Amino acid sequence: MKLFDGAPTIGKIGDYVVLCLFMLLVSAVWVESDVYRYAAMILVVWGLADYWKAEFKPSIGWMGLACIVWTAFVAIRYIVVYLDPSVQNHGTSEGIYLFPILYMTVGYMMFRYRHMVGKAAVLFIIISFVMAAATVQPSSLFDDGYHDFLMMNNTIHSSVGAGFIILAGINFASFALKNVQNTKRRFCFEAIAYATVGLCIVGLYGAKSKGVWLAITAALCAQVLLSVRRMYGKRGWIVAGALLATLAAFVAIFSAGIWATMGPTIDSAIAIALAARESGSLTGSIQSAIASGTVPTSMNERLMLWSNAVEVWSHNVVFGSGIAWKDLWINATYNYVGYDLIHNGYLEIGVRYGFTGIIFIGLIYAWSIVQCYRNLTSRESFHFQVVSLIFFLVSIVTNSNNRLAIGESYMLLAAAVGFFSNYLGQHQKFAEKI
Repeated sequence: MKLFDGAPTIGKIGDYVVLCLFMLLVSAVWVESDVYRYAAMILVVWGLADYWKAEFKPSIGWMGLACIVWTAFVAIRYIVVYLDPSVQNHGTSEGIYLFPILYMTVGYMMFRYRHMVGKAAVLFIIISFVMAAATVQPSSLFDDGYHDFLMMNNTIHSSVGAGFIILAGINFASFALKNVQNTKRRFCFEAIAYATVGLCIVGLYGAKSKGVWLAITAALCAQVLLSVRRMYGKRGWIVAGALLATLAAFVAIFSAGIWATMGPTIDSAIAIALAARESGSLTGSIQSAIASGTVPTSMNERLMLWSNAVEVWSHNVVFGSGIAWKDLWINATYNYVGYDLIHNGYLEIGVRYGFTGIIFIGLIYAWSIVQCYRNLTSRESFHFQVVSLIFFLVSIVTNSNNRLAIGESYMLLAAAVGFFSNYLGQHQKFAEKI
């Protein structure tokens, strides 16, 4: 697979402009910025213009209509609450809930330029390798500090980006092993992918984000379960065995550091669970743990934030409070905690849009997985869609990644891939009728 081939033409220039936009769309995995939003807007405008003159016009279907209705609901509610004089404080990071209006058209651009998706995957791995090699500090393996890497604002954000890169690298290498015929090129792709995975694992350890460690563990377990049934030949088993053995050795060698990071939090969680079992009140046990001052600082802050969020959510369990949640937050029990980034993605949605929001967003990604399973010819692409979603869903249990650029862009891409897959299925049926 060549990234650049032949003399430039108008069509090829357009292809590579779209390729650049695709890279900007995923750029939050390397650099914490909102540039992906502008790339998405350009792709949407381009996609709408292209759709207007296209011979084949795929239907957005019931899910597309649901996304439009949801966006209208969010926008109308936003305006109504904003104009309500009784609401003095409004929430921040609300724009992501309008993003479903973009999903269908970004997915259409992936479909329209599907011949560039392979090049985008290669370029993604190459850029990820360069960024990891330039920013990961090997010395972070040997001290107790918290080291960020890539170009992120803190270690948690770095770790989330690395998690996505690790999962992409594993599936990219697996795809190369099965599909790239040129031996030298295949070896080069695999070497770069596995080197990138290794660098990101070192970075993950040095960043010491406990929630991301749990998330990547869950995702890798799912990766093994998905891959074992489709292992490719003797060499595939050897590579998989070597990876698992290397990872196990890494965990064994650095087990003391891993436990030093996670141990106090695990002990506190067990103590709270035992106290709740004895008293019959989880809320009371959490309040007692907060008051005791014996819980690790990061966990203590999360407990206060989660308690506040549950308190705010209780005002409207079904639909949440929209952007008025902040007005309720300032009167919550632990309003002195110092910030309102809740550090739980589900509660972030709950305080704003209640169970309705959680169910709708869950439906989008469940639908997306089904579409990928039905219509993607590459099993590695489907596997990545599954394991990246598992990684994201576990990671937002302890962090508000869906309020960050990397989470926003992931949600946009994961849903757009669902529409892309749906359009592929429609196109196949269309072609069969001709």
